[in-house]
Amino acid sequence: MSPRVRVFAHSEIATECDACGARFHITSGGACVKCRRVLCARHLYGSWLRRLAVDFGASAVCVTCRQTPGV
Repeated sequence: MSPRVRVFAHSEIATECDACGARFHITSGGACVKCRRVLCARHLYGSWLRRLAVDFGASAVCVTCRQTPGV
């Protein structure tokens, strides 16, 4: 008998935010395209409006990189 294949199984992959150290589900945050740090949603997006913009194609630039002029 073959094992059951779970095609749409929930992922249990988590990582830690480079800014605050909190553990988060990998799909709720991401990596900044400028500084390449892995960040939770609070430090990557900053707001739900920015998260929506990234979902529609904007670059995922973290809060710190967006606040730093000339970087």
